[in-house]
Formats: sequence, C-alpha cells, structure tokens
Amino acid sequence: MNESKTTGSCLCAAVTYEITGDPMFTGHCCCIDCQKASGADHITLTFYTDDQLKISGEIAEYGVVADSGNTNYRQFCPKCGSRLFSRNSAREGVRGVHAGTMDNPKNIKPSRVLYTKDQRPWDHFDKDLPCFEQMPPPPPPKES
Repeated sequence: MNESKTTGSCLCAAVTYEITGDPMFTGHCCCIDCQKASGADHITLTFYTDDQLKISGEIAEYGVVADSGNTNYRQFCPKCGSRLFSRNSAREGVRGVHAGTMDNPKNIKPSRVLYTKDQRPWDHFDKDLPCFEQMPPPPPPKES
C-alpha cells in the first residue's frame, strides 16, 4: 500500500515537517483568536495524530484558554514567526497543521466551517460545507 506523504515548512524553512497518511479531518476556523493570531479572516487546520507527523527544527508555542476551558497551543517558528501547528489540551496526541504551510496539499478537503458567529461578512466558503456558530462535537472516526 502506498501511503500519501505531505510536506511543509515555515517561511524561512528553519522548521520543516512530513506527514504520512490522510488527515482525520480538516476545517476552517473563523474565531476571533484565530483571526488575531493569524492576521487573516480565518485559518484552515487539518488534523493528524502525532504519530503521523515528523517535525524537524525548533518550534515555540503560546497557549490561550479557549471558550471550552481547554488550552489551545499555537506552535510557530521562533525565527520567522510562521504559525505551523496547533494542539489542544483536550486532544492529547492530535495536532492541527496549518494548511497554508503545506507544500503539496493535494489530499486536503475542508469538511466544516467553525465559529461562523465571528465570520467576516466578506469571507465566503463552499455553500455545501456544514457551518457551526461555535465548536461542534468532534466528527466520528473514519472507518477503515
């Protein structure tokens, strides 16, 4: 069996990564925290288990308490500041990878839009994507 590989890096390439296999799920997040931390209208995160992700280089992180009471950790390159990964205290062993840092995001297909209550009026998505005003329950696991 030929497993898919996805590679990526920060802007200065001091941090690189390789992902083996397909994502658990991918979504757009429009929450105010993501907007302020990224400087963009939304971010696109794709989620993998830590076992699927091999990171080379030093990363720094900054934690923020989410509305759920869990802590979201934004992980970034300490040299150029590129946001690369996210992790959440409620999802040990799972990491979000910022799709914008991927070199070859061919297997990435967003499946939902989160925090539409904070969505900018000019930021539009595929009308067929399910939208949630806040954080919905996690999607069911993929069947093998």
